[in-house]
Amino acid sequence: MEDDAQLDRIPEKFVAADLSGMRCDGVRCSALTGEVGKHTACGIYEIRPDVCRACMPGGDDCLMARKAHGMVDLPP
Repeated sequence: MEDDAQLDRIPEKFVAADLSGMRCDGVRCSALTGEVGKHTACGIYEIRPDVCRACMPGGDDCLMARKAHGMVDLPP
């Protein structure tokens, strides 16, 4: 788990007002750039929090997010 110094590196504009985690715009993380389903990237990739580092392509969290955006599952 990251320490406070690591979390303090995340720009305030991407942090939830109650400091509970990353700020989201609807179901989309505010640090996500690009167009979902075409090309996206993390705008703070190098300093992203551990919860984001744990989300792996094709993992349960990834598949849940893809479903929320009406996207098909990744091939095995």
